[in-house]
Amino acid sequence: MKKEKVPQRLARKIAAYIISHYLPQDKDYELGLFFVNQAEMIRLNKIFFNRNYATDVIAAPIETASSLPVVMLGEVFVCLDAARRQAREYQHAYEAEIALLVTHGILHLLGYDDLTLKKRKIMHREEQKILKELNSK
Repeated sequence: MKKEKVPQRLARKIAAYIISHYLPQDKDYELGLFFVNQAEMIRLNKIFFNRNYATDVIAAPIETASSLPVVMLGEVFVCLDAARRQAREYQHAYEAEIALLVTHGILHLLGYDDLTLKKRKIMHREEQKILKELNSK
């Protein structure tokens, strides 16, 4: 089976777009974006959530108040194995699935959540708006 490359340029483009459109521009922002396999995602889920299974994305915000000009938003971990599986399942391109997972993770860092149906709809709407805008460029 051919392994797809990690679309790092796409991930950086998504992060830059979200930061420039969703956050005040009086500071600089940084986030960690990591692409991992299923075994690593299981390990991370144990660490962060005490769950013994893989998910497609984990967002770990950094909860610090700072007067520094750079704000560290947190870290997003995307499971490449899940992205491949979900791309096949939903019958769209691997890069489209990566784009969705990166967008989803970064929105979590900005405070969006998907724990209720109402919040899930709001988050989904934002994801689609961002991805549509990026696809038109």
